[in-house]
Amino acid sequence: MNKQCIYVPFAVLVAALAACSAPAQKDIPALTAGIDAANAGHYRQAIMHEEIAEEKLEEADEALAHWKKDHYWNINDRQKALDAAREAAEHRLASEKEMCQWLTQVHSQNHLKDGAVSAQYSAVFFADGSAVPYKYEEHEIAILGSYLEAHPDVSVNIEAYTDTVGSAASNQSLSERRASTVRDMLVKNGAKVQQLHVKALGKAHGPDNTRDQQHRIVSMVTIHPAYADCSDLK
Repeated sequence: MNKQCIYVPFAVLVAALAACSAPAQKDIPALTAGIDAANAGHYRQAIMHEEIAEEKLEEADEALAHWKKDHYWNINDRQKALDAAREAAEHRLASEKEMCQWLTQVHSQNHLKDGAVSAQYSAVFFADGSAVPYKYEEHEIAILGSYLEAHPDVSVNIEAYTDTVGSAASNQSLSERRASTVRDMLVKNGAKVQQLHVKALGKAHGPDNTRDQQHRIVSMVTIHPAYADCSDLK
């Protein structure tokens, strides 16, 4: 019988053996980043704390069962059991807090009443040296006043300015009168005084002794309370 020989080039053989024997390349930073990403966020943290709480609670329950059956135990077992019960409670509370923060992220936008946006802007303009409005949207004032009446937890910052003509003292007084005018307009339309935070700021920033209609203004910005699930959870 004739024997057949198969010849493999030496270079090919070495490359094949090297490929088989070379360890797979590690990428510890990438894998670590992936794991951290998987564990990130309030929801995942809530689950992790809950898992630890369950483990510690099992340890405490097991010790309690042994004690009730009067099994042998020593002072180290006693402290371990008490520590396990304490840690179970701590991790359970941490889990609830993380879950509440996650719920707040998910639900907060749903708690703006009647489809309201988080801030509403409006403005009232005044003539030179006057505290009597000459330009404003009356229906906007009416809507804002009614909205404040229906939502007592919402407040408004009223900020009044003047242009840079005149003394600082006279402009401060003028901005106070303008702010009071707008405050009274909102109260007339349903707002409560305690909802209105008046800031009379006097001269606006800009070149001195310059008449500027954009500075003879009172602006209004609504402030909505921050929503939080489980607000009583400490």
